[in-house]
Amino acid sequence: MLKPISDLNMGLRLGMRTYASGVCVISAVGPSGERAAMTASSVTSVSSEPPSLLVCVNRATRMDAIMSAADSFNVNVLAAGQHEVARFCAQPETGERRFEVGEWELDAQAGNYFLKDSLAVFFCRKQQVLGYGTHNIYVADLVEVRCRESQDEPLIYVNGKYLNV
Repeated sequence: MLKPISDLNMGLRLGMRTYASGVCVISAVGPSGERAAMTASSVTSVSSEPPSLLVCVNRATRMDAIMSAADSFNVNVLAAGQHEVARFCAQPETGERRFEVGEWELDAQAGNYFLKDSLAVFFCRKQQVLGYGTHNIYVADLVEVRCRESQDEPLIYVNGKYLNV
């Protein structure tokens, strides 16, 4: 039986914990060369014409400051077994050390780093930034997409845990 939750903020958090989603790591480089990466489950496609997606980033984060100044960013879709990358990139205190976990590679054309061992990478050019509440919503057109040849399972996040399918 469903139980009403009067505190809508808490209700949102509790309800969204039950929503299983894939796990992504967003990566970008700021204008002075500072690298940033952040675990995110708030990534979705927007349109197939033009091919585009959106990511939501809390304005209070270092990632938001870097993405606000950058023209492009990458969305790395994590595979089962990449729990450590997800956890490391979800902790603000890891900073630059998060690039020591996983197989990061520099995309020389855009100047951004991506996880070459992820299931897929979306190379994005920022088109719009929409502020709402505590977050910025970044809408981006796809410049390139790379997908792993093997059919490995994705990493899933639900009920505060990273799980394999």
